[in-house]
Amino acid sequence: MSINISRLSGVTRSQKILLSLYKSANGTSKQVRFEDIVVEAFNSFKSDFQLRGYPQYPESGDIIHKPLYSELKKLGYVTSGNKYFSLTPKGIEYAKKLLNMQSGNVKSQGSGIKLAASQQKELERIMQTTAFQMFSEGKKDDILDIDFYSFLGVTVRTNKFDFLGRYSTVEDAITASQQRSDTVYKLLHDCFEFLKEKFRENIEYIKNEKGGKR
Repeated sequence: MSINISRLSGVTRSQKILLSLYKSANGTSKQVRFEDIVVEAFNSFKSDFQLRGYPQYPESGDIIHKPLYSELKKLGYVTSGNKYFSLTPKGIEYAKKLLNMQSGNVKSQGSGIKLAASQQKELERIMQTTAFQMFSEGKKDDILDIDFYSFLGVTVRTNKFDFLGRYSTVEDAITASQQRSDTVYKLLHDCFEFLKEKFRENIEYIKNEKGGKR
């Protein structure tokens, strides 16, 4: 798969890292070594990722490491484990959007929010969760924190940035679903609002955790 990202303009450094992962994985969710992302980012965007004072060598420190572990995971674009990284469905769609914008293939969508394929799949997953089923049946007071974590697609052991990434993915999908007139989508929104309020302390505790890597 031939993906040309070196001529892109108007994208941030974090977006360039995301696109370097996208190219390294050939546009898939395949796991990619951190070192391979470093090399791809350097080859595609030398001025952004060269070692200070030694432009012939790549910078492999926090300049790439930090956005991968924090911003890109927090937004739900990337997952990681043992220094391997992979794009989530949301991350793949975002990378494609960036590339399409550069090639002029994206038309104005107005003020509407388009429901992407990955978001539809996310909504279908959510509707099968215990938390949503209980909320739908009027048993919202019986929902436990473990049900809330399952609603987000995480566990109590999920680290900070993975949790925030999943939270962002669920929130985006439910926000996008509001354009639908079907009552089930309003129920999804109401359920999420209820869970955010009921488990506000859990959310704030995780958001305020230091670090977040494992």
